[in-house]
Amino acid sequence: MDEVEYRCWVTAVADAEPYAEKALGAARTPSLLLAASWLRAQASLLVWRLEPHTPAAARLAAWRDDARRQWQVSDSLGSGEDVRFRVRHGETTYELAARRFGGAGAPGTGTGTGPDRETGATDGDRARPAP
Repeated sequence: MDEVEYRCWVTAVADAEPYAEKALGAARTPSLLLAASWLRAQASLLVWRLEPHTPAAARLAAWRDDARRQWQVSDSLGSGEDVRFRVRHGETTYELAARRFGGAGAPGTGTGTGPDRETGATDGDRARPAP
């Protein structure tokens, strides 16, 4: 049986010139549970780092605490779909994302051709593909 792993990352993209994208963190996990947990932990860190009581912090906290959305993340990753959640704060867009790799015949086996589900993201955020 082929092993499955989940790769997760969080990035910040500044709108200023020149275009700047910065990796804030990344993880490789052997399980779906650990991947979903890592994404929630990163959302908590961003909430803590952003100015309190801003719309961006509120959206991150709501996404992190919404059981339905977290089940959706787990369901999507388990079926091989990429997941992304983006939130805008000032001139910076933060993205939490994860992708499944491995598993015989599984969708999303690292080819980047599987479907993509952006839980809670707006349609305008779909322009930039996941790395």
